[in-house]
Amino acid sequence: MDQYSELKRQMLAVFEEANWLRADKVAEQLNFYPQRSAWAYLKRLWRLGLLNRRSIGQDTLEYCINDAGLGHLRWLRAQRSATNPVIACPSLRRV
Repeated sequence: MDQYSELKRQMLAVFEEANWLRADKVAEQLNFYPQRSAWAYLKRLWRLGLLNRRSIGQDTLEYCINDAGLGHLRWLRAQRSATNPVIACPSLRRV
């Protein structure tokens, strides 16, 4: 999986367990620096239709994952496991 897809997977996964999150909280969880880059990336995911967005005051936005985002997250995880298959260690197999 390329870096872009891995970043998208990580970003969407943050929202899987959360309800609504501000960009600064997402940046904190994923160690984005500068934090402004998280805002730009969340806006990109919103434009792609993978996140919902709402305003909670002046210059404050919150995001949450939607059904399309959950579906895309499942697809990204499937791609990740397809490109990195788990190989069983022969010494752990039962005879």
